[in-house]
Amino acid sequence: MIDLRQNKGFALIFSLIFLFLIVSFMAVYLLAVASGTSQANRTVNLKKAYYVADAGLLDAYERITQSGNNFAIPAAGTNYIPSATTDTGVYAMGNSAGNYTVTVTISSNPQLNYTITSTGTFANVSKTLQLKMTWASISKFAYWSNTEINPTYGVLWWVGAPGLEMLTNGPVQTNGQLNIFGNPIFNGAVTESNLPLNNGILGSTPTSTTPDYYYGAGTSGLESNASIIFPQGIENDAPPVTSPVQNTLPLINAVANDGSGMVLTGNSQVIFNANGTITVTGNVINSSGVVTATYNNTTMSPPANGVIYVQTQAGHTCSSTSYLPPIDPACGNVTVRGTVSGQLTVAADQNINISGNVAYNNDPRTDPSSTDMLGLVANQNITVIQASAVANDGGPALEMSAVLVALQGSFQVDNWWTYMGSSSTAVMDQYGSLINYVCGITGEMDMSGNLLGGWNQVQSYDPRLASMSPPGFQPLINSAGNAVYNKLSITEL
Repeated sequence: MIDLRQNKGFALIFSLIFLFLIVSFMAVYLLAVASGTSQANRTVNLKKAYYVADAGLLDAYERITQSGNNFAIPAAGTNYIPSATTDTGVYAMGNSAGNYTVTVTISSNPQLNYTITSTGTFANVSKTLQLKMTWASISKFAYWSNTEINPTYGVLWWVGAPGLEMLTNGPVQTNGQLNIFGNPIFNGAVTESNLPLNNGILGSTPTSTTPDYYYGAGTSGLESNASIIFPQGIENDAPPVTSPVQNTLPLINAVANDGSGMVLTGNSQVIFNANGTITVTGNVINSSGVVTATYNNTTMSPPANGVIYVQTQAGHTCSSTSYLPPIDPACGNVTVRGTVSGQLTVAADQNINISGNVAYNNDPRTDPSSTDMLGLVANQNITVIQASAVANDGGPALEMSAVLVALQGSFQVDNWWTYMGSSSTAVMDQYGSLINYVCGITGEMDMSGNLLGGWNQVQSYDPRLASMSPPGFQPLINSAGNAVYNKLSITEL
């Protein structure tokens, strides 16, 4: 006989267990759904927080770049945004849904570098991004000119003949038109703007929108072969690159006058020594015209910030040839040579003369860890004084490692017609960057490419200059008057 009461009890227990399992599964499902929804919302909010943080980076970037050249260089490590009257380096913007807080830190060693840190918050979740950037200096080019027509000698030619090819390694920009004789080699990106206004020094205009080839362009005979000359191609009618701003010297002067630089007045000399010292000849004159210090082949440590500025005596007027003997002692000319150990800039409100090799103690071409760097900035010309260069270093070859900037003149050689030797011996190895307003003469060749006088100049770009520049250098300014910067890295912290 079956006991129905036991079966009813079993069914009840089974039903309760089944109901418990259903409830448990439902609870787990609802919890999973809630968790998934929460995770999805968090993912969405994190993405929105990322975009908010990115907006903070863009805001700070625009503030900095739109400051143009109207900025002062504060002490290293100082929090800074160019609107110094309203910003302290830390600021926040946003609303109840999303906001960002930005911190901008600056370092001026060896040049202006910014670290922008932006924390974006949306719905109580945050993301932090960091942008590191540095200014783009005019030294980003291996060679730059505003025109390739010299006001004294007329059209100057880049020469390339078998066995004697003028060689330029690195990026090249001219606002004028390149003049090509034979097949010189430009081993880097080349841009020319073909602006008649800039080539108009002699009332001349470009002959075409391409380089001016002396024998024409082609692949036979003496014709120039563009594929040989420009292995990486050439961009014609490119946008012009603004010349170094005319307040470059006042800004460098301000750095030299900040208490950690050196300011000399009148004709001076600076010799670089391989042990890191400098040997100086010149006077320090205060604003009242009183000589407060006189150096006569005095060896000393370089100024702390690495900037030396040579100025003309107050009230004195210099001629455009003040660098030629007899040199006017009151004019802001300086003569340099030697081996640089460390980072230095020498600037002059008139001219810089070079009387021998200018080299780096640790050559970055063989020692990639080298930090040795030199900037030479002249308001007028940078001139290699041939006789003294040979006398000081005893041979026809010449080392020229530096960023050379002639704001209103040329990099040139005096007595360039003087015979120095064959093209294989009389070589000027110019390493770094050459920035001159007007193309200058460094040597003379005949129609066959034989060196008749001066040096066969071989230019090589210092790749370190793509992200750094000598002390006191100012940023590249675009046509809108804003500073140009290179973004080094963007990372999520």
